[in-house]
Amino acid sequence: MTFSVIARCPRTGRFGIGSASYTMAIGAYCDGAVRPNAGVTITQSAPLLRNNRLAINLLAQGFTPQQALRVLVENDAHCDYRQIAIVDREGVGVAHTGTDVRQACGERVGSGFVAVGSMLANDRVLDALVAGFEAQSQTELEDRLLNALEAGRDAGGLKGSNGPLPERSVALIVWGRHDYSDVDLRVDLQDGAIAGLRRMYADYKPTAEYYEERARHPRNAIPAMEFADMLKNKQIGMS
Repeated sequence: MTFSVIARCPRTGRFGIGSASYTMAIGAYCDGAVRPNAGVTITQSAPLLRNNRLAINLLAQGFTPQQALRVLVENDAHCDYRQIAIVDREGVGVAHTGTDVRQACGERVGSGFVAVGSMLANDRVLDALVAGFEAQSQTELEDRLLNALEAGRDAGGLKGSNGPLPERSVALIVWGRHDYSDVDLRVDLQDGAIAGLRRMYADYKPTAEYYEERARHPRNAIPAMEFADMLKNKQIGMS
């Protein structure tokens, strides 16, 4: 009951995850799933949290994505219930969808990205994830991931035995060259969580540079409320 895209930006080398789920707090299952200059991974549909750090550690040691995936599968007695996706520092991606993952399910592996999903309304959801991600290849990675999630939702999203399921949690996580995330936005326990994330992102994006600069040069930074008022007045002037 989750669909996700993990990816590496070929222009910047940044890694990211966009994931939406009926399960609450899907962002918690992204813990340890990204490391600069190593790769990005996710395990979903009965996620196994140890997989994230194991896969990333293997990539950091020089394992290929195929080798890392083999280790994860061979050391997991319940791998047939899981989906696993891995993308490395070269943009090489691999995926695994177990035979017991709930339908409709599947994966798409492309240049620098992997899309996976389970309990989807139809197979077109995966194709929509890919199309949404690839539509604006020159934009920032976080924009492309959010576009992908919206496209997957609009293609039908999730479906249970009694009909359509809302996405109730969503996570958008991007790492760059630092040892901390550039973007980490989450919406939890809210029907239509992707729409909630879009609203959050619209407010967050103009402020991200301010908070980064304030952290580096706090002596010269204006107060956050003053910055918020300046931003609001600017937006009013542009409307």
